[in-house]
Order: sequence, then C-alpha cells, then structure tokens
Amino acid sequence: MEDRGSLEESLQRVVRCLRNLDLKFHLTGGIVSWVYGEPRFTQDLDLVIQLNRAETDRVAAALEQDFHVDKEAIEEAVRLNSVFQALDKETLIKIDFHVGEAVPGELGRTVWLKFSGEEEYPVVSKEDALLSKLLWIEKGSHKSRADVIGMLLASEPFDKAFVRSMAAELGVEKLFDRLNREADLDSGP
Repeated sequence: MEDRGSLEESLQRVVRCLRNLDLKFHLTGGIVSWVYGEPRFTQDLDLVIQLNRAETDRVAAALEQDFHVDKEAIEEAVRLNSVFQALDKETLIKIDFHVGEAVPGELGRTVWLKFSGEEEYPVVSKEDALLSKLLWIEKGSHKSRADVIGMLLASEPFDKAFVRSMAAELGVEKLFDRLNREADLDSGP
C-alpha cells in the first residue's frame, strides 16, 4: 500500500533525525495501537519526546532538513509541555511531537520493536500505551476506547497490576476496570 510506504518513509526519517540528536523519545498513538492489537488505519505519526528549551534551536534546525516545522511552536510546546507538529516535505505525513511524558516514567520503559523489515523502533510499552489511551479517553477520544479494548483482547501479555496501580495514580482506575470487564465479555463464548 502506497500510504503505508509513505508512513514508513516518514517514520524512518524522523527516527533517524531524533536518534542523531541523541534525544529520548518513543512512538505512540495509532501506529502503536496497531502493533499492540487494535489494527486501524492511521495517517500520522505520534511521538513522545523529552525536550528542553536549550535544545529547541538544534531540534528545529535538524527537523527543517526534511520537515516543515515552526521553531516558535517547538518553543511553546516545550514551555507548556504540549504538542508541536512537523510535516514531512516529501510524503506530507504529519507528525505530532508530544513534549513530556503523559505517564510518569514512560520514556524509561521504552521497548524496541520491529514493524516491518529488520529495523527496530523505540515504542511506548504496552502498559504505558494503555495508560496513555485511558487518559485520551478521559479527554473524549472514541478511537482510544477501541484501541484499549483491542489491546486488552490481544494475546500479548502485559503487567496488569502495574497498569491498575498507575491508573489509580492517574485517576483512571475505574475506567480501566470497566474496559477490562468489557474486554472479558467480548472474549467470552
């Protein structure tokens, strides 16, 4: 599929750029939901990135080689721990850079996975992906609800006690328990 090829091209470009900058980051969002059990079409890439004010100039300069990016938007995202975007000049794939961790410690639990081919990519752990999606559900994301159910139904194991504990810390434990019960009902005979 041509769109998937474009997404992979953009993925390779942005990962190469961020690794060359030696920044802490990982993939999250729709592409990771697909990896962890909820196949769905995604037209953009999402990354969580650790970034400080002193790094914005060099990050903007590096990204500008292959992406349309606004340095002021990067600075604002760093200041507010929010999101800035880049647009791949070649593929026109949009990339959302989420500055700062939504789930405390998530960048320290990054895993490396292959999507296709032999190249491995830094990816949010399944536990942190679930927690992040629970937070997005609280903000009104309907796609995230389906993502969580799909990840709960997937055969890949995860540390349910850790997710429950962190969900309680983040104020989404009841939501996690409710979706976990729904997933159990969906997997029944």
